Amino acid sequence: MVDLFSEGARQYGASLSDGKTFSKRFLLFSKNGLIVFKEFLLQPVWVPGRKSVKQYSRGTLFMLDIVRFGTTFTCIFLLLFVTLNYQSFWQILQSNMEPLKFASIGGEDDVSAALREKLKHAPGLSVAGAERGDLLSYLPDVGPPVDRIIIPKLNLNIPLVAPSYTALLKEDWPQVEHDIQEALQDGVVHYPGTAKPGQAGNFFVTGHSSYYPWAPGAYKTVFARLHQLAVGDEYWVYYGGDKHRYVVAEKKEVSPSDISVLDQPTDLRLATLMTCTPVGTTLRRLIIVSEEVDPTTGERMAVGEKGGRTKTATVPLEALPI
Repeated sequence: MVDLFSEGARQYGASLSDGKTFSKRFLLFSKNGLIVFKEFLLQPVWVPGRKSVKQYSRGTLFMLDIVRFGTTFTCIFLLLFVTLNYQSFWQILQSNMEPLKFASIGGEDDVSAALREKLKHAPGLSVAGAERGDLLSYLPDVGPPVDRIIIPKLNLNIPLVAPSYTALLKEDWPQVEHDIQEALQDGVVHYPGTAKPGQAGNFFVTGHSSYYPWAPGAYKTVFARLHQLAVGDEYWVYYGGDKHRYVVAEKKEVSPSDISVLDQPTDLRLATLMTCTPVGTTLRRLIIVSEEVDPTTGERMAVGEKGGRTKTATVPLEALPI
């Protein structure tokens, strides 16, 4: 047993000695290599110019090549990036250059503020030809024939598209993504499986902030300016002919893998608008969380509560023009 321990200790000592020798040789080799590399970088090189021959070191020429290549690569990348996303950047630039064109409904003066408050109490969209005196004048006020989202601050009036639920029921996630991308060609998308406006849960909507210019569809940049929405701003949703009013309560950015934003609470009536950020990338997701409020009073609506409505005046059948 003693001999066994002695042999083990001897082998361990030999290995340690070999390790020290190897370390010394490696350090010496590294030091000599650095000296040779330094001498190589300091070697003079004569470069003929237009008027005379100039002397540079190899290191200086190496750094100049790096800067030249890096600058060229950066310029090409920026050119391609701006070219592919010029539509979104142009919208953002225009909104800053021409603020009046992209201003929200109402201004900051007292008259505009009063008009804006009055507008919030409107029970529905105006009916064209209400004063013509014909049959159309007596039809009840209804919402648009298709579902839409209206964001006054961004001057947006967008179709709301609902893709098929079939792939979601089958948990075919690639097909779910394909269905969403296809539906985005026609507007913004009501995310499959999330609550409908007026229901308890999270009415979730996604739209492009930028997309390939050659891709089909007229809504590739519809949410390019979504980041301009702030807490307190509001928007309207017409869904199934009903009018729903939402007020922004939270604004944040999350990673693409954070699916908690799709959660469906049972005690709240929320809505979420989502798009990619920064514009032209898919690095993060911009999330705008809103609460549904009464279209008339502006009070937060509880689950199951009906919003205030203006009753349409009844007209006797015999009074209708023929």
